[in-house]
Amino acid sequence: MGRIEARIGGALGGYSVWADVQNGFITGRIGGNFFGSDINIDYSLEEGYIKGRIGGTIIGRSLEGEINSEQIRARIGGAVDGYNIQLNLSGSKVTGRCGGNIMGFNVDVDFYGGNATGRLGGNTIGHSVDGRVSDVEPIIAGLIFTITYYMYQVNNRRSNNSN
Repeated sequence: MGRIEARIGGALGGYSVWADVQNGFITGRIGGNFFGSDINIDYSLEEGYIKGRIGGTIIGRSLEGEINSEQIRARIGGAVDGYNIQLNLSGSKVTGRCGGNIMGFNVDVDFYGGNATGRLGGNTIGHSVDGRVSDVEPIIAGLIFTITYYMYQVNNRRSNNSN
């Protein structure tokens, strides 16, 4: 069984994520026990699909797209309020974009010796990645980090709109 554990952002103002990866299923949690989202994703690198749900059945985001060991092309959220995710693996680095050219963020994560470090967003506005990954393809771990930062942004927009 594979495992992903990380902190996206610092000790204050960031999100924790953990996920177990086994037999084409990813299950886990973004955030804490009370304020967070469940991860339930089904995928096949051989058949080239990825689909699932982040959060609950009613309040949550769907994920659907194409995947192989070197790239992901997917959509998270709905047709109107969702983001496209495009990630590529080159060597030990996963790079890409979540969202469009204006609204969205860059992905740049390096994997080495069971560790993952990098940045989601830009140099000024964004969050750092500090993670541990065992027996999981880097493209899958990169996707989980990307989804975590996406959910962080969604929850902060929702929180700011209610104030």
